[in-house]
Amino acid sequence: MKKICLGVIVLIMGFVLFPGGSTASGKSIELKLAHFMPTMHVQHVKAFEPFAEKVAELSNGEVTIKIFPSGQLGNPKTMVDAIRMGITDIGFVLPSYVPGRFQRSSVFELPFIFNSAVHVTRGFYDLYDDYLAPDYKDFKVLWVLSAPLSQVHATETPLLSIADFDGRKIRGGNAMESKAIKLLGGNPVGMPISELSISLQKGVVDACFTPYAALQSHKLIDVSKHITEFNFSGALMCVLMNKKKWNSLPQSAKDVIGQVAGREFGLKAALAFDDDDRKNKAAAEAKGTQTYQLSEDDRAAIQKKFDVFYSEWVEKNKSKMPAKEILNALFESAKTHQ
Repeated sequence: MKKICLGVIVLIMGFVLFPGGSTASGKSIELKLAHFMPTMHVQHVKAFEPFAEKVAELSNGEVTIKIFPSGQLGNPKTMVDAIRMGITDIGFVLPSYVPGRFQRSSVFELPFIFNSAVHVTRGFYDLYDDYLAPDYKDFKVLWVLSAPLSQVHATETPLLSIADFDGRKIRGGNAMESKAIKLLGGNPVGMPISELSISLQKGVVDACFTPYAALQSHKLIDVSKHITEFNFSGALMCVLMNKKKWNSLPQSAKDVIGQVAGREFGLKAALAFDDDDRKNKAAAEAKGTQTYQLSEDDRAAIQKKFDVFYSEWVEKNKSKMPAKEILNALFESAKTHQ
């Protein structure tokens, strides 16, 4: 009887000393998390810091996340290898910056499918188990999200129809946007976003593709006078962990991290992006910037030009994966969460 009572006391003490999913291992675990944004970036403030704080809280400080921002341990092109090689335990990855490595996920680069970062993120989680998991087999996926969607910013006159693009010099943020500009009759111009504000002021370019969020962070708010809500596409982003490091953790530590990370955390991180986008839009409108919606006819005409993106993606990938099936599943998900 005494042995039974003693066992019960020990069990109760365990819950008292290690509430909420602590590792209860007696060993402290510090994990490195690297990203390449500044510390004032919305994802640092709204996702990475809260993630680290919650993990420490639930583990009673036994599992801590040390954040390395501003590209200290890797940039967008090297972060995947930094995670794989153990330079960082956890890293923030943009799949589009490492072409070919996340080929199934490249379907999310296609335009005119989604209308917000949250919308894209829901699509990823809808498709992950059936189609996308092979892209991430070498990592532990903590959460996934999307950047806000690109809109069309112009200095002098809005771009509302295909005819409005004719001959215009327009900065595209990636290869997909540059191709779209060509398809619409414009002249794509490549340049770092850090040069965009002065280039718009001087007329080096007439317009650009970029999310609302760039208005303040890249000083476009005084030069972007007309914004057409294209919702061209977002940029898929994911927070990945070194798989060997993950497997080495005690189950209790995995449980704590799993309580915090995952689908709902990814959706909250995407919502933070969308909220930041809305704040930037409101700030621009308060300063006199005009925002526009495409008419149904103009959107349909542009959509017809963009159909080539979908057929080319399927043709390029059909020998490596069920490409048509993946694309159809993506369209279905987007329709469901519209």
